[in-house]
Amino acid sequence: MNSTNLKIIACLTMLIDHLGAVFFPQYIYLRIIGRIAFPIFAFLIAEGYLHTHNVKKYLIRLFAFALISEIPFNLAFDGNIIDFGSGLNVFFTLFFGLLAVFVYDHYKNFGFLPVLLIGIIAHLLDTDYGMLGVMVIFAFYAFKGDFYKQALSYILLTLVFLGILYFEYESINLQVFSPIALIFIYFYNGKKGPNIKYLFYVFYPGHLLILGLLRYVL
Repeated sequence: MNSTNLKIIACLTMLIDHLGAVFFPQYIYLRIIGRIAFPIFAFLIAEGYLHTHNVKKYLIRLFAFALISEIPFNLAFDGNIIDFGSGLNVFFTLFFGLLAVFVYDHYKNFGFLPVLLIGIIAHLLDTDYGMLGVMVIFAFYAFKGDFYKQALSYILLTLVFLGILYFEYESINLQVFSPIALIFIYFYNGKKGPNIKYLFYVFYPGHLLILGLLRYVL
């Protein structure tokens, strides 16, 4: 399974998740299926860091699409163009996760501290998946090439954050199903596959905008 296959799986499961969140909250299995998406995207960010020719451009691209996606994100989940109470979309989390890996890799004298600080920033800004998202991306990078350590670290991180955040977020318990994503990651062959580099970049704000408009019309 190449990275393109993983991106398609992540996009489809994310779409199912968002359809459930916006239109069919009574069907909890849609949200369960959606838990597959983020671990795959987090894994691909770590892999992307290892294979990109220009990390700074990668960071700029993620941040730019985070800004582009924020209004569609608000429209889809809150019905408003601007909503400071709904947090920030997942592109911000991916940006902070990549930034954490970059800073750690280039300033090793500071150890794990920069990663922790960036995770705290993500939490304070209330990005989607927050500190957990940043830590997961870093763990996938830190244990690169060793699937079993990556899987164990992901499960441990998820359990820790489930314990900490259980009473803060209504649907946080659904994360217990997210390790299903590790099955797909296990079959990753390290190859790129067909070049659809901007699939997720366009798909994410695009499908949120469509969901937001449908929500407004309906």
